[in-house]
Amino acid sequence: MTNGNVIEYTPLDQIPKIVEDLRASFATGITRNVEFRKQQLMKLFDMINDNKEILADCLKADLNMTKGEAYASNIEPAMYEIGYMLENMDQWLKPTYPSLAHQPSYMGGDICIQKVPQGVVFLISPWNYPVRLTLIPLIGAIASGNVALVKQSELSVNTTSVISRLLKEYMDERVVRIVNGGAEETTVLLDQRADHLFYTGSGAIGKIVAAAAAKNLCKTTLELGGKCPAAVFGVKSKDSLEVIARRIIWGKFYNCGQTCVGVDYVLVEKSICDNLVSELLNAVNEFYGSNPINSPDFGRIINKRQFSRLVGLLSKSKGTINTYNNDKLVSGTSTELNLNSDFGCDEGNLFVPPTIVTNVQPGDSLLSGELFGPILPVVAVDDVQSAIDFINSMDYPLALYSFNEDVDQAKLVGECTRSGSFVVNDTMIHTACHSIPFGGFGPSGLGSYFGLASIETFTHGKSTMIGRLNYPPKNLDSLRFPPYSGSENEWKGVASKAFIYPTWRSLRSSFISKMLTYIPGWRTFSILPIAVSRLTKK
Repeated sequence: MTNGNVIEYTPLDQIPKIVEDLRASFATGITRNVEFRKQQLMKLFDMINDNKEILADCLKADLNMTKGEAYASNIEPAMYEIGYMLENMDQWLKPTYPSLAHQPSYMGGDICIQKVPQGVVFLISPWNYPVRLTLIPLIGAIASGNVALVKQSELSVNTTSVISRLLKEYMDERVVRIVNGGAEETTVLLDQRADHLFYTGSGAIGKIVAAAAAKNLCKTTLELGGKCPAAVFGVKSKDSLEVIARRIIWGKFYNCGQTCVGVDYVLVEKSICDNLVSELLNAVNEFYGSNPINSPDFGRIINKRQFSRLVGLLSKSKGTINTYNNDKLVSGTSTELNLNSDFGCDEGNLFVPPTIVTNVQPGDSLLSGELFGPILPVVAVDDVQSAIDFINSMDYPLALYSFNEDVDQAKLVGECTRSGSFVVNDTMIHTACHSIPFGGFGPSGLGSYFGLASIETFTHGKSTMIGRLNYPPKNLDSLRFPPYSGSENEWKGVASKAFIYPTWRSLRSSFISKMLTYIPGWRTFSILPIAVSRLTKK
């Protein structure tokens, strides 16, 4: 449903000019002023705040997202990030000064690491959380002093159309510009030189973005996805199983399962598998009812292509499909029952019901790649080690969830696996915490953002040394200059040796560190007689 919104595609021949204009704007130094950056962030805040209802309506039209989900998952996080950034960016942008007791500067120079803007940043965002995943990276780019080119997904027609219009209306065009379109426009965009490419989306497109970035050797951040598992072990209490099931169902079917950190599949020890499945189905019924197509709280698939992909995966699965339809629980395989009439899949309504698939074996179609839809495979395994081995046989996930009544045992799963993030006894809730970085690992992503992590991502740490022309004295300054040979220059050879021993490094004073570089305390004292004689020699 488009609500009358139409995306105006950017003419291909205008894309290079837009990039050139942004580069020229950055060259003027307009974004170096931190107060100017804050003004732009406040304009962005006003843009969201003034149009919250419109944005929520767009999310409803694009994804059948409820107003509660639209605010909680898209609108409020973006507004919070702006406030969090404004509150802390002065501190986060300050230069950092290494300890001179451990890392000496040379000949009295002062050293620091400055956080400087990178330049022209391309922000390519997806369709599943189009407000949040477009604006939060933009917040970090602006706060860090960059100029940004925003390319939104053409699939979320309503949200992309409205955000494009609002950004042009509220933001300074010297700082933020828009490119809209599909694959052709994105291809032309990626041919342009950026100083930082920030992409959120699938791994397949992520590889294309990374290859484009490699041509210009620009910094790249990839926020991808993967199959995020939930491992359930060591649970004896029925009450605990109920809590676990509710949290897994929430973490799976939020936004109709179209969430990069959503639970993709469950690994559960065989002894409690049936009980967990029973609780999972109870939670589905509680949240969405026995006829979920009528639930006002259950979303829709983004388009027919994705609908067909999900139905195709279900039809190939050997597992037992369990879902609610027409006020009853329906269970059976895809060969026994019809996915449309029996299970309730509806292409015209882009509806795939919240589905639990049991008796799933390794190699099943549902385990071949990221599902990104309302289908939850449950895999029964013998023990925790079997689950760890299973997880390690797959690509590194964006998030990993471990449930256990013994927290230490739950943490063991995280210690023995690799993932972008790790959560014990909950799902997805970590993405609401802006004080920790959000990002993937390996196939699930490269780099991170949120809060301070955004500043670190969108700035360059420029190592800076400030020397003096009148210090040190000429004779001492000559320590580093040729000639080095001959007995009269022996003292220079001694001083230039850098035998660093940890026990002596801790004894060096900051005064000695500022006078001589990489010389442990014992060696400093050993050359003092020679140094004094040379410095006082007429």
